[in-house]
Amino acid sequence: FYGILECIQNILAPGSFLFYSFIDIIMGHFVTCNPNQTQTKKSGYNKNIAVILAQIEYDEKLIVELKNALKTLVKFKTEWINNPFVTALNEMVPGKRILVKSPYIIDESYIINWQNQQYERLSFRDDYPEYYTRQGLRVRSKSELIIADVLDEMSIPFLYERPLQLKNRIVHPDFTLLNIRERREIFWEHFGMMDDMDYRNNTFFKIRNYESNGFYLHDSLIWTFETEKYPLNTKEIRNMVQGLKKKLGYEKNYITEVKNHDTTEMKNHDTTEMKNHDTTEVKNHDTGNI
Repeated sequence: FYGILECIQNILAPGSFLFYSFIDIIMGHFVTCNPNQTQTKKSGYNKNIAVILAQIEYDEKLIVELKNALKTLVKFKTEWINNPFVTALNEMVPGKRILVKSPYIIDESYIINWQNQQYERLSFRDDYPEYYTRQGLRVRSKSELIIADVLDEMSIPFLYERPLQLKNRIVHPDFTLLNIRERREIFWEHFGMMDDMDYRNNTFFKIRNYESNGFYLHDSLIWTFETEKYPLNTKEIRNMVQGLKKKLGYEKNYITEVKNHDTTEMKNHDTTEMKNHDTTEVKNHDTGNI
């Protein structure tokens, strides 16, 4: 899917494939759809006008089809078009929806289930400094506090120091993130003491260990580093997380929507209960008077 989308985007890019003049074709200029090759080649004078005109007609029709396909693919990249599971559920009255078990878990429910998973956290030494995020989560450094708060600010759910089983050992990535678009996990390690030689060597060992287990940068891993001279840049972290929000599929603020939905459901439930209770009280009172 992503290969098709990238190919169409390359083809429709201004100045690339299919965007050439009639003179270019007559003179034998053509371009390749392989972005790794030279965009324009010269094959010499082409005398077969019928072939040229047929190619022009095809290319014009292809451009129209590619533009339409691109719109669909871009939309499909960000959301499931007409999700049949959600559509069928939305066609039911709210009271019946809660009775139905759908084979597809909607994103909001998937996020809640993922966030609520239980795991054993690493302990803190008694003399360890105490840093707490705005959500009350204790972390190990000021930099981790900043990262956690920015993730929370951007409505990106995370799990702190959740165990991850590798081939030869268990590690505890600083942050485990959920790519809701692809429903897979991303691991973020922050290395904050790169001035220290032993710490630095241990960091490289840790990185190699991840790689030997099939976890690679730009795919399933995020590395951030700092030294005393070059501390964490909060502006760059915020910019990075903003881009990460789109990549992981959180253009919609799922967490906020889930909270609002729960609050609305609770209010509606309480209102219904109150009305039923008041009606019952009135009926009992009237019956007693009679």
